[in-house]
Amino acid sequence: MVTKGKNTCGGRTGGKEAITSPIQRFFSQSCVLVTGATGFVGKALVEKLLRSCPEMATIYLLIRPKRGLDVPTRHKELMKHPVFDRIRSECPSVLHKVVSIQGDVTEPGLALSEADRLELATKVNIVFHSAATVRFNESLKVAVNLNTLGTQRVIQLCRDMHKLQAFVHVSTAYSNADKKDVHEVVYPPPADPESVIQCCQTLSDDALEIVAERLRGKHPNTYTLTKALAEWVVAEQADDIPTAIVRPSIVTAAWREPVPGWVDNVCGITGIMMEIGRGTIRSIICDQNLIMDLIPVDFVVNTLITVAWHTATYRPNTLRVYNCTSGGMNPVRWEEFGQLTHRHACVYPTSHVMWYPGFTFRTNRLIHKICESLFHFFPAFVVDLILRLQGSKPM
Repeated sequence: MVTKGKNTCGGRTGGKEAITSPIQRFFSQSCVLVTGATGFVGKALVEKLLRSCPEMATIYLLIRPKRGLDVPTRHKELMKHPVFDRIRSECPSVLHKVVSIQGDVTEPGLALSEADRLELATKVNIVFHSAATVRFNESLKVAVNLNTLGTQRVIQLCRDMHKLQAFVHVSTAYSNADKKDVHEVVYPPPADPESVIQCCQTLSDDALEIVAERLRGKHPNTYTLTKALAEWVVAEQADDIPTAIVRPSIVTAAWREPVPGWVDNVCGITGIMMEIGRGTIRSIICDQNLIMDLIPVDFVVNTLITVAWHTATYRPNTLRVYNCTSGGMNPVRWEEFGQLTHRHACVYPTSHVMWYPGFTFRTNRLIHKICESLFHFFPAFVVDLILRLQGSKPM
């Protein structure tokens, strides 16, 4: 029985989280599996579930050993992360509901032990598959193994889950970057996923590099290609389980939750903003009239949770795809983004400024390369040379 009272996890004292919404009731006493929980979206998702749905039974995290750290150590480090500060101060007991299980989406069978596989198969109700490599320059073999084949392995695990109510696959709004208009449907990829997987498993790295360009088609990089392949795998192989695909655009800092402005990496757009503020980016190859589509991480997380509830509750007859974007309702052009970033960088300067902030968007690649050499590489070379002469480590 749920005890209704004041909301401990909401910052008030006494009692338990009051179950007030259909989504909270749905997640009450449920068991959730999250892949990619150590990533940006994954951390925010786990935090939101713990804080807003504290009556959940368990959140399982699929984590692999990394950089000499075993899974228990990585679990402890994750639970110490600042993203959980609000929970630690308001409702610390719910953190004990997080259970890390050793596994790896790049390995056959997810590298799960028989005991762990059985536990997941008998207990899990909802699966959020967020694990992926987001490196644009990743080799095709690595990207396929993680993004495409990894998704296939998670689907195979879902098939063994007796109580599964929803499988939510986290894709990207750029999975169809080769198309001008992207509707909420799964499009056929430029190559058959099984054929690409076979190529990656049988061809040598050198041979694969030769055919990679042809396999990629009109996709700009291996990231968008392998996410498109993964969507097709979901559409073809998860058609008999309750499944949905969510496509976020460029995921950026939180709007409100867990705290306004929260971000835990300097990748992508965050890194660009940081380097503009430091004055180290002077030229950007980009059409400033185009719309940049940013979506705060808490918007993405709320969408994922809502989609899981909707998929389990209404059981759509067809695979639902949700474009989680902002450009249609609140379009921001690169020019406006640049002006705002520059303005705030000057009003609220960072303590790590290298040069007075100032940059230009350019569409001429030759001029951009010249400016890049003069204002990026040459100053960096001079700074590194000075540091070496001082006996310090170059930047």
